[in-house]
Amino acid sequence: MRSRRARRGLSPVIGTVLLVAIVVLLASAAAYVAFGATDRNEPAPEVTTELEPVDRPAAYELELTNGERLDGERVELRGAADERALANRDLMAGDSVTVFPTDERLQLVWFGDHGASYVLREFEVEPGVPEADEGCSFVDGKTTVDIYAVVHCDVILPGDIDMESGGTVIGRVESGSGGIDIDNGGLTVYGPVAADQSVDIDDSNVTGSVTAGDDIAVDGAEIWGDVRGPDVDLDTATVHGSVRSANQVDLDGVTVTGHVYAPSVSCTDSPTVDGRACSSYTPKDPDDY
Repeated sequence: MRSRRARRGLSPVIGTVLLVAIVVLLASAAAYVAFGATDRNEPAPEVTTELEPVDRPAAYELELTNGERLDGERVELRGAADERALANRDLMAGDSVTVFPTDERLQLVWFGDHGASYVLREFEVEPGVPEADEGCSFVDGKTTVDIYAVVHCDVILPGDIDMESGGTVIGRVESGSGGIDIDNGGLTVYGPVAADQSVDIDDSNVTGSVTAGDDIAVDGAEIWGDVRGPDVDLDTATVHGSVRSANQVDLDGVTVTGHVYAPSVSCTDSPTVDGRACSSYTPKDPDDY
């Protein structure tokens, strides 16, 4: 009789223990659903940045003044001509990048894992890039294109790209398997230029870098970034960055603010490199670029 009553007395205790265990498990599951995804997201880097106008048309300098390394592949500059201006590079404290705002609000956006994104900094600016006449829907489905208007988009095509008098691109110009010809009349690309084949730029301006899988010829133009190609021929031009070539660089009446990375350099009509006369300049090893 006593044993039977003891067993009946234990039943409520066991039931209570099981109920508490179930509640704990449900609470844990709810906490995981509510907070698990957040725990997986990588926190945004802690950085301090400054944006200042520079002595260049429509340009600002974005500098990382303090904080962690900023992975350029995870950064987007919303409201800039080239939103991917930091692609393929990292910013350390003291490093900077030139941007060309197209909107009165420029946002430095960082993308973390699992789709998270954070606005690291927002700036109010006075954009100096011209108003676009149109977008780039007219290039859809084409392999080659001629650009005569002011367009606001990345012009990325598999074939040849020709820009004639009156054409301006607010964004990147890239040809996947063709060449790029930017010719006649002070045209401007507010972004980098890259082609699988050759690039020919005459009397025009490129605010970013110029890269080609074949020869690069620049005549009477101003390039604000680096110039990189197998063979580079610069004539009465100004390059505010550096020049890299796997073969030879020909400089004819040219000013190169940075260095020349090439096996050899040909100097004609008193060009200067890194503030020195080309004739007394020793090019750098291309592998050190």
